[in-house]
Amino acid sequence: MAFAGIVDVFIVLCCVVGIIFGFTQFLLIRRVQVGDGSMAGQDTLEQGTTPESRVPGIYRKIMGGAMTFLKEEYAICGIFCLFFGLLILVLVSWGAKSTKQGVATAVAFWTGAATSTLCGFLGMMIATYS
Repeated sequence: MAFAGIVDVFIVLCCVVGIIFGFTQFLLIRRVQVGDGSMAGQDTLEQGTTPESRVPGIYRKIMGGAMTFLKEEYAICGIFCLFFGLLILVLVSWGAKSTKQGVATAVAFWTGAATSTLCGFLGMMIATYS
């Protein structure tokens, strides 16, 4: 039984290390500047005459689209996870005849959903910042 506890700690530790590593990569990539940082020509992509001068405008459009997508996706996923977690809580509590087991299972589901959401956000930010 002690081995199972060690395995659980190892799994959680690996998850935490992975999330910290992903967040660190996000912060490193976020520091990279695209363009001169000025506000000129942000509304149009045709402002620049060379392909290189159009990159900052394209970058802003991609980042804006990614943030809009994530906002909408997470709103839908959040509602789904809330209700599905409640369904899990009720069904497991009823099947196991233990409210404690139902709550633990629902919390495990919500924890998995939250870490998956965090990893998806970090992945999208890293992809769009690079």
